[in-house]
Amino acid sequence: MIKQTQLKQFSNPYTIIFTLFIAAFVIISACKQDDEMETVPCDSTVLPIVMAHGFLASGDTYATQFQRFTSNNYCADRLFAFDWNTLEQEGAENLLDAFIDDVLAQTGATQVNLVGHSAGSGLGYSYLSEADRAAKVAHYVEVGSGANAQPAGPNGEIPTLNIWSEDDLIVPGGDIPGAINLKLSGLDHYEVATSASTFEAMYEFFNDKVPSSTSIAPQQEILIEGRAVTLGENTPISGATINIYALDAATGTRRNAEADATLSTDAQGYWSGFAAEPDTYYEFHLLGSGASDRAIHYYREPFTRSNSLVYLRGFPPVGSLAGILLSSVPQDDNQSALAVFTANQAVLFGRDDLSVDGFDLATSEYAAPEKTNIAFFLYDDGNSQTDGNIHGIFGLLPAFLIGVDYFIPATEAASIELKFNGKTMHIPNLKSETDGTMVAVFD
Repeated sequence: MIKQTQLKQFSNPYTIIFTLFIAAFVIISACKQDDEMETVPCDSTVLPIVMAHGFLASGDTYATQFQRFTSNNYCADRLFAFDWNTLEQEGAENLLDAFIDDVLAQTGATQVNLVGHSAGSGLGYSYLSEADRAAKVAHYVEVGSGANAQPAGPNGEIPTLNIWSEDDLIVPGGDIPGAINLKLSGLDHYEVATSASTFEAMYEFFNDKVPSSTSIAPQQEILIEGRAVTLGENTPISGATINIYALDAATGTRRNAEADATLSTDAQGYWSGFAAEPDTYYEFHLLGSGASDRAIHYYREPFTRSNSLVYLRGFPPVGSLAGILLSSVPQDDNQSALAVFTANQAVLFGRDDLSVDGFDLATSEYAAPEKTNIAFFLYDDGNSQTDGNIHGIFGLLPAFLIGVDYFIPATEAASIELKFNGKTMHIPNLKSETDGTMVAVFD
């Protein structure tokens, strides 16, 4: 109960005026701080960063790291992802050299900082073995790669940061003599590229100071852009149409029949110009320009910050290596064809949880730690029932992708419930021939 002396205090008109003045001052100060936070200019003087992905991956490996850098005052136009075909690596060093030259010309910088993960580390280290190329790089970061005999450069002269995880079961790491070495634990091979610890180490290495935060700072105005490429090969998908729909979170169905935005890809597969609403699930419907191109429906969790690396992967040509792998994915209106992609880590048995309508995918068979699977392709082999077998062609892969015989009926409309490590997403059961293939992405 409020005492009578307290009532007398608040009934004093001078006290009321003073209290209101203080409250108004606090509110105005808070609003000014918010405005200042929104208008703080990014730093365009920092060296641009070029990041090269690993085997079967694409530039979106670094989507989370890009957002951490922009959360720490890096301008978005100082960050670059180098896409390359890891299935056919011949000539990749020349492509990287041309890409770096373009970055230098675009930014006016005289050098870049270079980052490589896994196969991208091998590419970067080999690239830097020639003096004229090494002169273009101020710092080199090797992530999730085998230990080399010396730092990068013809004579080991380039400052090198070597980040590896003792729990990486794909590429056993180790210290590099003369480099700055950071051994992490508890991170799988893919996760070592996306983790906050890796970002913190890179930021300090490039800037001689620690970042203000390793979190992704939320924004109210969220610009989404990215690239459409073929899976595995990263061939640009030009002239494609992208229809974007806001979704009902409870069912995964579209809020409106008409798309919230319709965009097109340029000659290099890039697209831009979508303003996303916070706390909103989205569908990105990719339609290639070719009559035989499969439609792909990407389902994304809500965005918290502008993201320039939203990649939409299409099916590669049937005769290619990746095309042969995906040739068994059905086009059958009796069933849905679904891929679940965990964008920042693998799914490991004993550590993680992943399920589709209660069907457990985080088992010792599907999520073996030594496989480090990040993409799960779910479809039936044609008998209209879930057998749970691993589709034979996926069994030939050493890591990262797996196919499971799982039947999702599509003759009647229904909602599919996906769960990953405490997060839930709902998507519709689209017909795999009429509608296309579905991809659910967990960040």
